[in-house]
Amino acid sequence: MGEKEIRDQITYFQGVVQKLSLEIGKASNLWQDDKYSELYSSVAQVAALSRDFMTTGDKCISSLSQFNKISEEKY
Repeated sequence: MGEKEIRDQITYFQGVVQKLSLEIGKASNLWQDDKYSELYSSVAQVAALSRDFMTTGDKCISSLSQFNKISEEKY
């Protein structure tokens, strides 16, 4: 898997998590119970973990870029 494919997957994942967070936020007008609070807390945890995932993905892409640069060097 190349840099572009990884970036595309990370971007897709980010969009899905953002949409999930947005939709759960919209539901707050309808739900005002303990189960909603539990769900909201779980989604907040997913969002926090997704930030870690995105940071790791960025590091992976950077590493791939450096590897590709080194592999193209002529000795």
